[in-house]
Amino acid sequence: MKTQTPPATRVLDLVLIGDSEDIAALTAIARRAGSLVYRSAPTATDDGRQRVFFRLHLHHR
Repeated sequence: MKTQTPPATRVLDLVLIGDSEDIAALTAIARRAGSLVYRSAPTATDDGRQRVFFRLHLHHR
């Protein structure tokens, strides 16, 4: 019997540094697209912006 291996899951790790509106917009887009796997809590940078880590699932089309 021939066994098939499932396709590898492809993800994109992304670090976004920006203001809260930029982060909120990217979060909303990723959620609506169904690609958001993980989003960290924002951390402050020295210049007042925020830093957030995203993991996005790359869909095959």
